[in-house]
Amino acid sequence: MLVSRVDVKAFRSIFELNLPVDPKVTVMIGANESGKTNTLKAMDAFRLATNFTNALTCQYSDYYYQGKCPEVSFEFTNLSRENRRYLMPVSEVFKDVDKFTVKRDGLELAHYHLYVNNEEIPVTNMKRLLEYLPKILYFDNITLLKSRVDLNTLLNGDKNYTTEKNLLKIGGIQNNFELIFEDSTRGRRASEEASRLITQQIRRVWSQEPTIEIKLNVNGKVLYIDISDGTTVYDTPESRSLGFRWYLSFYINFIAQTFEAKANEYFFLLDEPGIHLHPAGQKDLTKVMEDLSIKNQLIYTTHSPFMINRDYPQRVRLVSKGRDGTKVDARAYRDNWRPLRRSIGLVIGDLFFFNDSSLIFEVPSRKVPFARRFQFFKPGSDKNNT
Repeated sequence: MLVSRVDVKAFRSIFELNLPVDPKVTVMIGANESGKTNTLKAMDAFRLATNFTNALTCQYSDYYYQGKCPEVSFEFTNLSRENRRYLMPVSEVFKDVDKFTVKRDGLELAHYHLYVNNEEIPVTNMKRLLEYLPKILYFDNITLLKSRVDLNTLLNGDKNYTTEKNLLKIGGIQNNFELIFEDSTRGRRASEEASRLITQQIRRVWSQEPTIEIKLNVNGKVLYIDISDGTTVYDTPESRSLGFRWYLSFYINFIAQTFEAKANEYFFLLDEPGIHLHPAGQKDLTKVMEDLSIKNQLIYTTHSPFMINRDYPQRVRLVSKGRDGTKVDARAYRDNWRPLRRSIGLVIGDLFFFNDSSLIFEVPSRKVPFARRFQFFKPGSDKNNT
């Protein structure tokens, strides 16, 4: 099951917004204060656990003066046989439906509505329906990897150490943290193997330093996490750049989250990922997004052109805000990305390798001897000869 569209009405800066969702990755790009974050928060507010009240209603909309809550609707498509089998006890309509919409317009479970072909369908168990939909996970803040954690903290499940716990998970240590703390050959081998697996994963997605290495060292009941590369000895995560530390923490948490997940079990929302990264790091991050999208849909916001995968221009949604609130343009790539360039104020003169007065010309499509290509620019040359 996939999310194909999200509709939002009267949510914060949004009067009315229609967002087509890509089957894999959707990129929302725009200037600051254009409404990108509010769009993500509107989608996150669809979850039953959120406080969906009229405090979220756009103050410039009719809904605000009427005391009404906002409306957030998700359209779902690509139902599998397993999807239908699970959902048919909720309603017989799922037997052969191609797509359906679920709308939320209030705080309680009763404020969710099922629609098929714009017709509301009675539901016997709305909670069961909501539980089976892709789980929305909103990431606006990644807990950065720390240099140490003790065994008791891991066992107690302290949320401040989720990244360290997930690091061990991708190293093959999931439900038996005590193993690497053993003062034995078995414990040391487990620690070394986990270090190898983690290093292998990180090298695959961090092209800027192919010699990067993660090392787990245990002293008593404390686990120390060290990082090195070809130019430094082992050092703590805190000593590394903020960009790399964020990237490493992001990758650890997302890989661990999807490690054992079913296809399309999650619907990820990310606000400004890679904001601390060098452009080369941002390009690496877009590759990671492609890996993650193999099993789950992602939507992320950015104002960096380096976070756009040019191979998939149809994934980009240009977000802007005017008198009518936040709007989405799903064809930002038209006219050589002109709407996007105009929105974020990017011109060729802003690029480091171009001068403000650069001259750009198109080489003729038919074969012309190289020496004659520039004949037009010579004094006294005949334009018709070029």
